[in-house]
Amino acid sequence: LGSQGVPRPPVAMPPLTLEFMKNATGEFDEESVFQAVLTSRSITQIEPLGRCCNLRWLDLSKNQITRMEGLKGLAQLVSLDLSSNKIPKVQELDGMPILERLQLQANAIARVQDLEGLKAGTKLRHLNLQNVDGSDFCPVCLETEYQRTVKQMLPGLVALDSKRLHLPDLDKEIRKCNDLGEMEIPELEPWFTPGDLDLGDLQHPEALEAAMNSQVQEFKDAMQECEGVLKEAEDLLKLQEAN
Repeated sequence: LGSQGVPRPPVAMPPLTLEFMKNATGEFDEESVFQAVLTSRSITQIEPLGRCCNLRWLDLSKNQITRMEGLKGLAQLVSLDLSSNKIPKVQELDGMPILERLQLQANAIARVQDLEGLKAGTKLRHLNLQNVDGSDFCPVCLETEYQRTVKQMLPGLVALDSKRLHLPDLDKEIRKCNDLGEMEIPELEPWFTPGDLDLGDLQHPEALEAAMNSQVQEFKDAMQECEGVLKEAEDLLKLQEAN
């Protein structure tokens, strides 16, 4: 209320314009804007930003934006943060052909059909509609078909909601182990039986020596034969040197 008790007119929320962008980033030329962090500015609408043709990083989180618009022509944009707004539907990704990271946590996206616009994000690698702990979720995240639908629309996606898709779901694996209950561990069996360790008479030195005699004699005979061959070879070498 005003000083006289008269209701004040509602304050008009600013749209995001090219002039707004230049003033906020301190750049005089739209083509010189490479990064813009415009969080908590009460922005309600995005006017066409296509002339910011070199913009690579745009953060519009924590505003009052109700529609994904004005984004066509951002041919160099790689990262877009629209989390904590009032967006009900994914749109205009075809105007950002190399966009890799899109953050949409805490928006009003409620139906799987409202994600159809993701199909145009052919280069998307990281997509967030909720945090990794499940906080700041869009209502669509509660739908049973949510993850399967997103994976079908974006086959090149690396991570959904900060969880890498090619890694196992550890929570799910832990639940599986818990469901198994107590595992039955078999009783240990001895490596050797008493029969394996029974050497019979060979445990006595005399018996062991008698059992080895034949092998020892064979070894000695082989060594003697080798010495004879070696002696013959030496004699031949001496003859060749003498001639």
